[in-house]
Amino acid sequence: MRPLRQGRAIHLLDIENLAGCPQPSTEEVEHVMDAYRRLVLIGPMDQFMVAVNHNALVGVGLAFRGVQLLTRSGPDGADSALSETALADRVDLRFERVVIGSGDGYFADLARWLADHGVQVFVVARPRSLSWRLYAAAREFAYLDPATHEAA
Repeated sequence: MRPLRQGRAIHLLDIENLAGCPQPSTEEVEHVMDAYRRLVLIGPMDQFMVAVNHNALVGVGLAFRGVQLLTRSGPDGADSALSETALADRVDLRFERVVIGSGDGYFADLARWLADHGVQVFVVARPRSLSWRLYAAAREFAYLDPATHEAA
């Protein structure tokens, strides 16, 4: 029997960070996700977990279908929702690879924890927005095409 996590990835997206604004429109999210899909390999068994603040919930929700959508407001609200849910759901047991869609240093501890549990960690960030803490915690990185954010 094939292990549960083999060949599976989960994409943890701090969509506000990827879009570069706290309340991205549906169009901005779709634009970012087009660039994301060109950059990141997405397998047929991959899952998505997306977090936003309550003010962005409708616009972001309209851009996504079939994802786990989390909402939490306040400083680092979306970040903490993603990290806490990933830990509570034990993504390390179910996924071979975790893609963190954010350059926020808040995810450094999660990236280290995942790597310590044998999970491949891949970070996608906007150019010049990858924090040093997250850079030091993960091994693989990619930057969204700067043209992605010209329309934002």
